[in-house]
Amino acid sequence: MDFTSGGTGGARLDDAALAQAGRGNNLWGSLTGTAGARRAAEVFHAAGWSVRRSSWTEFEVESAFAEFELMPSHPVVFSGFVDPDRITALLAALQELGMPFTVEFEDDDGREHAYRSAA
Repeated sequence: MDFTSGGTGGARLDDAALAQAGRGNNLWGSLTGTAGARRAAEVFHAAGWSVRRSSWTEFEVESAFAEFELMPSHPVVFSGFVDPDRITALLAALQELGMPFTVEFEDDDGREHAYRSAA
C-alpha cells in the first residue's frame, strides 16, 4: 500500500484520549520482530488503524486510544501517546497484531513501566 501524508481512513483518537493527549508523549518502544516501518504500518492499517506517511521513511499510526510514530531502524522503534487509562488495550492490540514488542510507558504520576511481549 502506498501511504500518503494525507493519511488513510481509520480510527482517530476519541474524546477520552483527546482529553489526555495534551500531556504529551508517554509511550516509547520497539517492534522487535517486524520487518520494517512500512510493513508495520501495513499491519496497523489492516487492523483498522489510520496511517499516514510523516516523512519519507516514517509513518504515524492512530487508533481511538493511541497515536505514535513508527521509525525505520532495526528493530522498528516508536514513540507517541497512549491514553493512560488504556495502556492494557494497546498491549492487547499489539499482541493481537502478532508483532513482538517492548513498551515503556510513563503513567500520570511520572512512574515508568516496561512491558515485553511473550514472543
